[in-house]
Amino acid sequence: MKKWNYLFMALLMSAAVMVSSCGGDDDEVDPGPTLNLKGGAAYTSADATVQSGSVIRVGVNGLKSSVSGDKLVRYKFSITANNTPTTYVDSTFSSDSFTWETDITLSGVGEIRLSFELWDKNGMKADQAFNIIIEDPGMQINKFLNVEFGSWNDPVGSFFSSTEGITYTVTQTRNIPANQAKIDFLFFKGSQNANTFAAPDDADAGTINDLGPISDWTNKNQTRFNATTITAAQFDAIGETYQFPTFNLSAQTSKLNNLVNGQVFLFKTKNDKLGLVKIVDLYSRGDRAKASIIVQK
Repeated sequence: MKKWNYLFMALLMSAAVMVSSCGGDDDEVDPGPTLNLKGGAAYTSADATVQSGSVIRVGVNGLKSSVSGDKLVRYKFSITANNTPTTYVDSTFSSDSFTWETDITLSGVGEIRLSFELWDKNGMKADQAFNIIIEDPGMQINKFLNVEFGSWNDPVGSFFSSTEGITYTVTQTRNIPANQAKIDFLFFKGSQNANTFAAPDDADAGTINDLGPISDWTNKNQTRFNATTITAAQFDAIGETYQFPTFNLSAQTSKLNNLVNGQVFLFKTKNDKLGLVKIVDLYSRGDRAKASIIVQK
């Protein structure tokens, strides 16, 4: 008798499992609403890297659930920066479908996350998100390529104005303070044929009588220099904008000498504008030079 009771209970348990398993086959799972990001050339819809100041267009299309048919009732758009979310849109409505788009101007530097959320009246939610890295576009620059520098008695000037991109001669600077005020640096051979670029206020430059002398100038701009590890090829690859290296005040000098072809150095003007100089050619004569210069606008 005990054996039959055991078999009967086992059959009941088996039947219960079968009923439970079969009972869910006809129930369709509600996926909730759908939310898709607008795509195409006009829209940003995936992770991207842009420059600060860029404008992007984002948008979404939403539909109610095909199973429940519950109305769409709420949409939220937010941006998270520095782990802090900020909500820009949080709207309520009642609709079978939803569409939205906007243009966003991206400023600053760093990474942000754009989040898009859509709810139906039953509380089910669909969402999308992607990240944007905002980069510093660098400084707008002026390029002055293959600028010729001469000696004191050459028709080509020794004194360079980074605002104008031209050189001035001794005659043009000796007695004209307005021109002196334009000069950011000069080239001279110096002692022991040491090719030198120097600031107008450099002590050694002031001792060269053939250059004016500069010690008698009314205006002597205090340009300063840093050596760099930038190569000639890296200099040549610079585009229309450039993020200059940090100027090292503790290593600044009023002149750089013993220069060689292909050398690149950094300068900072009296007005704190940064620039780079690449030595193109020092020639065999020793007191002539050709250089390319880029400088912050």
